[in-house]
Amino acid sequence: MGARFLDDEARAAFKQAIEAVENASAVEVVIAVRRRSARYGHANVAVGAGLAFVGLAVMLYAPHTFSLSSILIDPFVVALITGGLIELTPALKRWLTTPAARRRHVAHAARATFVERGVHSTTGRSGILVYISWLERQVALVADTGIAGALPEGAIATLENELTAAMRGGGAAVARRLEAAAPVMAAALPHRDDDVNELPDALDEGT
Repeated sequence: MGARFLDDEARAAFKQAIEAVENASAVEVVIAVRRRSARYGHANVAVGAGLAFVGLAVMLYAPHTFSLSSILIDPFVVALITGGLIELTPALKRWLTTPAARRRHVAHAARATFVERGVHSTTGRSGILVYISWLERQVALVADTGIAGALPEGAIATLENELTAAMRGGGAAVARRLEAAAPVMAAALPHRDDDVNELPDALDEGT
């Protein structure tokens, strides 16, 4: 994961954002940050196969005469090495995957994380997961029924788009935009004196 995205400033900003939202409202915020939401193996295959084909064409048509064993084996070696190196270039994986596919994988992973982290288990059904997927440069929000029904129509989708756009500015920018949503959360689900912090506030940093 990009070190500059989740640096010390970003970590502090996310902590502050969680506190701001939870102190102002009855909403329970969980933030999960992931390196990627899918492996996107098609990118490895496509680039590896493409370079293997180019290598084979060069060996067949070059003035130099290559041995039959080289023609048979070398393109496959190139494909394997290239496929492995693609893991080091997340931008290429992103470029070779359609936006719709990226959104689908992020949404699926976010819903799975929502259940795995127990965000649905709060007393008032007021949990919201902020799922940040770095490779895809996308944020997905999964809100429990209590907050989804209380917020104005379209508010979750709007905030999700704004958080995604803020990713260009790094993790701290995303955190500041989340903190700015505290008044909207407070208007939908006001903080009560008997509110209890039911979910961990620490960043969930998976792989």
